[in-house]
Formats: sequence, structure tokens, C-alpha cells
Amino acid sequence: MPVLRPILVRLPPGGVAFAESVHGPGFRMAERADAFHKLIYVLQGSVELIPTEFGRPLAARSGEVLCVAAGVRHRIADREPPTLLLLCFATELLERDAPLQKLWASLTPGRAAVRAGGAWGPRFEGLWRAGIAEQAGDRAGRDVALRAAAENILVAVARAPAEALEDAATQRITAVVRELAGTFYEPWSLERACRRAGMSRRHFSKLFRAQTGRTFLDHLTVLRLEHAAALLRENRHSIVGAAFSCGYGDLSHFYRLFKAHFGEPPRTWLQRSRSAKP
Repeated sequence: MPVLRPILVRLPPGGVAFAESVHGPGFRMAERADAFHKLIYVLQGSVELIPTEFGRPLAARSGEVLCVAAGVRHRIADREPPTLLLLCFATELLERDAPLQKLWASLTPGRAAVRAGGAWGPRFEGLWRAGIAEQAGDRAGRDVALRAAAENILVAVARAPAEALEDAATQRITAVVRELAGTFYEPWSLERACRRAGMSRRHFSKLFRAQTGRTFLDHLTVLRLEHAAALLRENRHSIVGAAFSCGYGDLSHFYRLFKAHFGEPPRTWLQRSRSAKP
């Protein structure tokens, strides 16, 4: 139901809360400062965050994220009636995790910032849905899972492309390439990649090859096989384990691809690599 004033968020004992705010046409927000950090994901519409203590207003449209540190006095003004998703988390979560604190500081250089959206949105939204589902349930380890969901979302926002590229199509391809680099072990397909970029197969394939020098399938295969080779070099994974870890459930298929890429089967390649070590 649309609201005309900000919703009230109370953090549970675990320190993480997901919420939704659908603004009605007459929404108004007075200046406020929260005792917790928050991400505001603009699912629909567009807004303007006005940090009243410093800086200029920050505009955010559908698919973009506003990062607001605890204690920042601010208000939100609607440009188009929005649907906002909120992730609120206690400052204590950062105080006991230095790397996470550093990550959050990079997202809020002026204590508030906006991160651009793009083809990364579907994966980001998937993480958000997982957090909401966890919050709605009562399974064992719920608070731990909620903290993990919040941390994964922060990482996803930090990895989102911040630079403005020359054209939207190039930006969407770049976003898919970056997402693929971090999730190559998932069940990717050309159809999934095209949906991520919002393009036809023909247009996506043309731009993807122009940017990477490879077809989508070749690029995915190289990412997976190089990861498998790295795992085998570490001598901590079997061939079966390496194949599984990089996304291959069919071992014979993995053997064929590995031999085509490295020139010899995994076991032979591994023996030679080990014997070549000083």
C-alpha cells in the first residue's frame, strides 16, 4: 500500500532488516538521521536524496542504489512515485569486521553516494529476494543467514560498474562480462546472458565478441577451465572436485574441453605441471 511518510524501521536483535516502501503521490519526508546504515534500492520510479549537512543532492532512478551512512541527516524527495527496497543494518556489524567496514567506506565516500545500475541488476535483485525470504522465515541460523545476505549485497554493490560508458549497449555487455567473471560456475547459457543484457542473441553475440574477442561460450569455457587448472595446481582438489567447482557436472565433457584447451587430458597435464616445478 502506498505511504505518504517514511516507514518506521526497527532493527531486530540480529542487526539486519529488509523493508519496502511504496510512495504515494503526496509522499513527504522530513529531515532525519538514522542510527543504522542503509541501502535504498530504487526498484521503480526515481528519487532524490538530499543530504542536508553536505554536498549536492543525489538523484537515483530505477535500478540504482543509494548508500547512506548512519548519522547522516537527509531526506528523500520523489521525482516519480517510487517503490524503494531498504536494507538497514546496525553499525556494530561493521565495527567487528574490518574488511566489511572498509568496503562500506568505499561505498559512502561522502557518507552518502549513489551506485549506477545496469545488467548487474537481476543478480543483485536475486540476492535481495534471498534476504527477504530468509527474514520471512524462522529456520535455524536465520540471523546468521541475514547477515550473510547483507554482506553479499554490499559486495554486489561494490562490484557494480560505477563508470559511465559511451553507450548503453556497451555498458550492458561490460556488466555481463563482469558478472560472468565472478559467477562462471553457475549454469550460464547464451539465453541467460542475453536476458541479462536485454538484447537479441544476434546483437548480444556481436557486441560480446567485439568486447572480449571470443564468443560467449568460448569465453565462459576459458574462465571455467582456467579456474579448474588453478585449483589443480594448488594440489588441494581432485580432478572431479575441480570439474565440479568450475561448473561441470559431466566429467567426460570436462575432460574433452580441458584437452582441447590445454592440449592434453587433465591427469597428464597435472603430472607434467608438477614435474616441471623446481
